[in-house]
Amino acid sequence: MKLCLYNVENLFLLNQGPGEGYKKPLDKIEWVARTIREIDADIVMLVEVGGLTSLDLFNSRYLSDNYFTALLPGNSDRGIEMGYLIHKRFARFHQIVSHKTLNLNFNYPHELMENKNTGKALKNHRFSRDISELRLLKDGQLDMIILLVHLKSKLDKEGIDFNGTLRRKAELKKLVEIYNQRRLDHPGVPVVVAGDFNGQAQRQSVDPEFAPLYEESDLEDVLEVIKEAPERRFSYFHFNRDFVREASQLDYIMLPPELHGLVEKEESGIYHYRDQHGVVLPYPQDSFQRYALPSDHYPVVVTLKI
Repeated sequence: MKLCLYNVENLFLLNQGPGEGYKKPLDKIEWVARTIREIDADIVMLVEVGGLTSLDLFNSRYLSDNYFTALLPGNSDRGIEMGYLIHKRFARFHQIVSHKTLNLNFNYPHELMENKNTGKALKNHRFSRDISELRLLKDGQLDMIILLVHLKSKLDKEGIDFNGTLRRKAELKKLVEIYNQRRLDHPGVPVVVAGDFNGQAQRQSVDPEFAPLYEESDLEDVLEVIKEAPERRFSYFHFNRDFVREASQLDYIMLPPELHGLVEKEESGIYHYRDQHGVVLPYPQDSFQRYALPSDHYPVVVTLKI
């Protein structure tokens, strides 16, 4: 079984608003499709898809309709959704579940203060996107659960949560809670957590908001499982205002302990983009090289001996 996580950066195949700016450039769409074909995963977990219609069109136009598509709209105010491509050769049935109405049981400090001082009702905050839960069934029995997320970004338009840390921490805590509940409800069924975490969640270099991953769950980053070299763990590159490159890992496939021994090391890790001739491209050295890529994220792949 091969799994791929891929933030495809605004995969809109149709205009979602005024102007062409909502539509991903054709050359990048084609490159994203070529990347997916090259990886050839059984399940592709997608982040930043422009809705089910775009996903269906992408599958039919660029992937020869080789996949089943699965996507439920979440809470994104940009229409960037999480969805799945499930290869038709893969002998599993699937069900998809949304958690977009789930209460995070979280409030910002200023909301708590207003509640204390004025009695103003506390807001029911939900995931900024969703947890997209995919359930795989084999011979009528639950075989695996995938929890796909796109956690709160570092944008803070309202100036109430610097770098989005408080909200991301609340979303991560709820994710861990749901993961642990699935483990209790379905003993013996592996639960995989994957997604764009929008922060540093490596065990050896973890931002504080991600501490519950290691303190309250048994999850492990697949790159840690395969002992990937630090310089090969980058999935995202950003060039700041001074044109200085900032490299980080924002994208994760987290595995429960029973899957660690099933990981094929040589077929797992960060996928490096190839050109149209199949030549592996180096990491971008400037913003022009970065923007030439099909997405601002690199795919993460794990192959399991299942």
